[in-house]
Amino acid sequence: MTHKTLLTFGDSWPQGGELTPPHEVPYGDLLQRQMGFDKFFNYGSAGASNEDMLYQFQEYIADHHNTDDEITAVFFLTNPGRSTHWPRFGTWNEQDREWKHWPTDAKEWAREVFMHFHRKGHEVMRSSATITALQSWSKHYKINDFYFAGWVRYPEWLPGVDTSKIWKQGTETAADWFGATDYHGEHLLNVADNEFIRPNFAHPNQLGHELIASKLEKWITPGK
Repeated sequence: MTHKTLLTFGDSWPQGGELTPPHEVPYGDLLQRQMGFDKFFNYGSAGASNEDMLYQFQEYIADHHNTDDEITAVFFLTNPGRSTHWPRFGTWNEQDREWKHWPTDAKEWAREVFMHFHRKGHEVMRSSATITALQSWSKHYKINDFYFAGWVRYPEWLPGVDTSKIWKQGTETAADWFGATDYHGEHLLNVADNEFIRPNFAHPNQLGHELIASKLEKWITPGK
């Protein structure tokens, strides 16, 4: 029997960070209701990087994939500075507690490694390689895949990435939909009074998730 299945991948935004269940739910749950999906699996995980979606995807394949299903997957593009190769919630601020016992040469070495890893060219390479792999796997498993950026724009992709599957090729974000265009690293700025975020600190509120779901539904359903 064929079922319509929805998958969401990414970090705390698809997970539903700062929402209050069961009365508040993330955009994936809203899409399931609005579009009539029979099954829904949410792999969003706080602090996840784009690279973590590779593992999330393989977890879905191992645990739930059914070749008879009609499957739609929505991938959330987070801060490209994140990486599955670094601890999710670690810090690189040398004033923080866990750094204080380090000798000066260790701090300098770690800073050099970190700055080398996060050169812009490396971020473009890692992002492009990750999305290319996800698109290839989606094609292999006959999954309809869609990608959109959260708050960091993606102005540059390497050849081979199918940017037609990425909302506005990554140059427009969900935060742009909210009118929250300023950010610093992991945090949106000047959003204390934003109707799509307040009273949350760094994640969309229920109204924000409803706006995301509305945008995605129109995009996923051609001609709507």
